[in-house]
Amino acid sequence: MSDIQTGLMISLVGLLITFTALLIFIGVMVLLQRLFPVKKVKKTEAAEEVIETKAVEAPAKEAAKAEEIAAALAAVTYLRAQRAGQLGTSLLSGPGPYRVLKMVDRRK
Repeated sequence: MSDIQTGLMISLVGLLITFTALLIFIGVMVLLQRLFPVKKVKKTEAAEEVIETKAVEAPAKEAAKAEEIAAALAAVTYLRAQRAGQLGTSLLSGPGPYRVLKMVDRRK
């Protein structure tokens, strides 16, 4: 066998092994889906009552939620602005301690 034929044979065997393993994993997933099907949630009257009480309370808490969301957005904006100013500082500071220790070990 020539080198090209050997290389093609190795590639073919590798592809066959890869796709066979993929098919096995797909088969296992299908088997597990059939053994453990998704359970459907049954609606009860108690769940409907909870939804109704939450709908009544929502307008009263809406202003507080809006303030919480605004505060969270302000915090995220502030942190992003702080981080944006520090993007190049790690490049200017030079190599870190791990890299320096690695370079010292090479010199020995």
